[in-house]
Amino acid sequence: MKQNRSYTKNQCPARKPAHPLPTEPVELSIESLSYDGRGVGRFQGKAAFIANALPGEQVMAQLTEEKSRFYLGHTDTIISASSHRIDPACPHYQQCGGCDLQHLDNDAQLELKQTQVLEQLDRIGHTQPGKISPALTAANWNYRRSARIGINQLYDGEPIVGFRRRGSHLLSQIDSCAVLDSRVADIFSRVRDALRDTGDIKYITQLDVDLGDQGGYLSLRLKKQLSDEHLEIFTALAEHYGLSLHLQIIGADPDKFTDSLSSYKLDQLELMFRPGDFIQINAGINQQMVDKACQMLELKPEDKILDLFCGLGNFSLPVAHAGASVTGVEGSLSMVEQAERNARHNNQQNCRFFCANLADNLKGLQWFKQNYNKIILDPPRTGAASLIPQICSLRPELILYISCNPGALARDSQLLSEEGYQLREFLVMDMFPQTHHIESMALFVRGKKKTQKKKLFSGKGISR
Repeated sequence: MKQNRSYTKNQCPARKPAHPLPTEPVELSIESLSYDGRGVGRFQGKAAFIANALPGEQVMAQLTEEKSRFYLGHTDTIISASSHRIDPACPHYQQCGGCDLQHLDNDAQLELKQTQVLEQLDRIGHTQPGKISPALTAANWNYRRSARIGINQLYDGEPIVGFRRRGSHLLSQIDSCAVLDSRVADIFSRVRDALRDTGDIKYITQLDVDLGDQGGYLSLRLKKQLSDEHLEIFTALAEHYGLSLHLQIIGADPDKFTDSLSSYKLDQLELMFRPGDFIQINAGINQQMVDKACQMLELKPEDKILDLFCGLGNFSLPVAHAGASVTGVEGSLSMVEQAERNARHNNQQNCRFFCANLADNLKGLQWFKQNYNKIILDPPRTGAASLIPQICSLRPELILYISCNPGALARDSQLLSEEGYQLREFLVMDMFPQTHHIESMALFVRGKKKTQKKKLFSGKGISR
């Protein structure tokens, strides 16, 4: 007879906690802040990650889950508060998952983020920067020009419009957002009021807002075509905000977009984008970031620059405008085509763009066989581990790495170090105030490649 087990022969049964979770809050000393904005203390010899707790605080924490190596929980009572603790500005902060650091003042947010990246560079990458430059800062509120908003419907028919709740896939009902661009900060309540008493809306799954310097897009993701009534509602909403309405039915080919494109400025350049194109969400930081990148690259007319993960030309076009020759490479063909249109629109003739899967072997591609003396690397959160040996084989003088994931940057910095590159300059950028997300920039310069020490011959196998 088969044994009554829910796990297969090669699996282990679920590990039971060593101790049952305390039913009452426990007192913890918070020592640091985790990468996702939780306070870190210790309980029964294991780390405890506590929401809404700050370094230096003494709190009563309710533990909610035990893992093999750590606990999870939330703050029940603050016994002694950090001097950097402030009252959150948003009334939805305790429920909404969009922000997680509004209870920490902005200067301390930035300082902790810089410390986190430097610690990971040291601990994981075994790397220390030769120079730490001042952080790039801009507005702390109403900075976000791109957002994905969820739409659903409660059992009683009431529309729910907002972001996901903290630690949940469910939506939090929101009236307005303090970090969203002020032009559309009230879009939540306006959409909800317009949809109320209009029947079934569950086929409308999300609403994306993407803003240019003027105008932008209101994009709906749908399970089927909009009803006439809902089409009229969203057409009026788009007109109210001065946005173009764009509809996408799940599983269907995207509609061909024929309206005039929205755009944003980088100094004298104008970069156009379409619905779904990636743009940096913080316009103020983006301008400073591009200016700082051009400065750190020490651009000269004779430079041959390779811009990997170039998107629609956010770095490529300003670098080309400064006089260097640029080759931009991106995995999305539609983004490459938009980058080419942006180059023509701005009359930048010293740049070219290619589409390639940057996780593949690139050495057979014609554009990769060219000579480049400087490289811009702006990878996704996963980083660029598979790319590092390939780009280092080109032996560029400088590699400028823009990172949105400190762990990936730390890992890749070690790979670059092994290839002989030294971290000359580092800085953080306050791209995402009020959240734990960290954007940083690191400049690596070419040195001597580290050589493996040869092992002394042990003499084994010699017959005497």
